[in-house]
Amino acid sequence: MADSLEVFIPFSDMGEHMLKLRYLGLAAVGLFTACGTSPEVDERLSSDTLASSESTVIVGSVDWKSTTTLTGTQATRANAVGYLSIPKVGSRCTAWLVSDDVLITNNHCIASASEAAGAKASFNYIDGVSSTARVYYDCSTFIKTWSNLDMTALRCAALNGKKPGQVYGKLTVSSTNAATNANVYVIHQNCDYYTTSGCAPTKKFSPGYIMNANYSSTDASYNADTLGGSSGSPVLSSSSNQVVALHHYGMGGNSSGRGTHNSGVRATLLKSALAEIGL
Repeated sequence: MADSLEVFIPFSDMGEHMLKLRYLGLAAVGLFTACGTSPEVDERLSSDTLASSESTVIVGSVDWKSTTTLTGTQATRANAVGYLSIPKVGSRCTAWLVSDDVLITNNHCIASASEAAGAKASFNYIDGVSSTARVYYDCSTFIKTWSNLDMTALRCAALNGKKPGQVYGKLTVSSTNAATNANVYVIHQNCDYYTTSGCAPTKKFSPGYIMNANYSSTDASYNADTLGGSSGSPVLSSSSNQVVALHHYGMGGNSSGRGTHNSGVRATLLKSALAEIGL
């Protein structure tokens, strides 16, 4: 199995193809030890997922906890976030429901209908649930991608007569962007595989705050912890519990997955894109 390659180009200059090169096997995914093995069967992650200076990162010491410890509205919102298995590219990402059957993730996770083939999402990939008890929805229908926003929308099929959002709920994208210093949290599927090799990427809650609301023309930056495999996760306001950013990369990553900040596409841009598909 060939090693993954990461290529860096300014985000604003990337087309769909080059964006994929930038993140392939690194920012979006945990690497698996055997080619052709589905992520939900073999969850062992490579220790060199962050091989360069830019990827999703833990900022300082690890500050996240299992979503099974959450209560109230945060627990409800966490239900709508899931583990996304992407067998066509041998990877995994995080994704979240924005309607009963529409799932949002990153373009660098899935950029085309061919890459979406076979994609499955589990919303009960959590601590205390065995691998045999995890429920997977077929989310392989490609709706649209926005390479400039690093965003892709997929449609999930119903299971046992119910769409996933009817079982796990859905998230609302904020009409306004989060301000600098606003408290936020990221819900994502991961574990600190740099410290514990072979850990299972169960659903996590990472608190933090907005470091720069206008970090780039599209992004806000924040210090909530993530790692490769967290790509596509929602960044939510701690006050409104609405999505204020779509997480997609971090800066300053070292060989232990630690860095300076993470970054996500702002809510108003996400909301405009979703309007294009009637949401």
